[in-house]
Amino acid sequence: MSDVLVACGGRSLEREISLRSGRRADDALTELGHRVTLFDVDHTLVDRVTGDRPDFVFIAMHGRGGEDGTIQDLLEILKIPYTGSDALSSGLCLDKHAFKARCVDAGVPTPRWHSFTKQAFSDFGAAGTVDALIEELGLPLVVKPASQGSSLGLRIVHERDEFGEAVLAAMSYDERVIVEAFVPGRELAVTVLGPPDAPEALPVLEIVTDEPFYTFAAHYEIGAANITEAGLDPAVLDGTSEIARRAYSAAGCRDFARVDIRHDGDEPQVLEINTIPGLTETGPTPIAADIAGLSFPELIARITQRVAG
Repeated sequence: MSDVLVACGGRSLEREISLRSGRRADDALTELGHRVTLFDVDHTLVDRVTGDRPDFVFIAMHGRGGEDGTIQDLLEILKIPYTGSDALSSGLCLDKHAFKARCVDAGVPTPRWHSFTKQAFSDFGAAGTVDALIEELGLPLVVKPASQGSSLGLRIVHERDEFGEAVLAAMSYDERVIVEAFVPGRELAVTVLGPPDAPEALPVLEIVTDEPFYTFAAHYEIGAANITEAGLDPAVLDGTSEIARRAYSAAGCRDFARVDIRHDGDEPQVLEINTIPGLTETGPTPIAADIAGLSFPELIARITQRVAG
């Protein structure tokens, strides 16, 4: 078996969730027979990796630092194999503007959107575009940071006078803001495993909460969301899985990722891809694996299959 470093924690806003994911991955890898070291990532990362020379790194870091290509870049320089998507794909998926543009190029349906930077808002009068945005995208609008996970900083704008406050809230998390057409309907999540050229979709899940979207609290608080296998027509399920696989391949993902989708009864719309989805008990990815008949250690074995040999 292999010497494995589980990288988790870090300094992102999703640090505590990352630590929980890391501990679960540690337990599963140990059960699989690997020699595991759990590492709360800090400024000693490079020294730690070059000193230990693990056979591979299991990345369980959510948000910036873990899902944006930062740690992946370093591990590629050091020639240490790691789980999950590579640096390019990771950065693409965390940047919602770039990812949605890739979807359009690949013919993957995604809600209509525009984006602008903090400088455009503060220096160039971007607030004056609100009427044009409403005319094109309609109300309600979704306003969110371009590069955050777990719905951090996301707001739904129902009235014109809510727009400015929503933008300021999103800009407290990121320099760029996405303004997106709101898609009503069902909140779906599809975990995809494997290489980009042969992706395998786990069962389509539906996420039901008391909120109009899948909030940060609903992501991780036990009982805050009801996550079950989606009760959709088989043809709709097949179509949703196919769109999730196409999005995964278009972004160049590998090993595993979760594709978040809204279905309004017409066509599934891809919202984003989480390249390192949460591995906590409440996360859609472990739940989907369980429905598919995979225990949590078996899921981890699938994720590590490429790097563990």
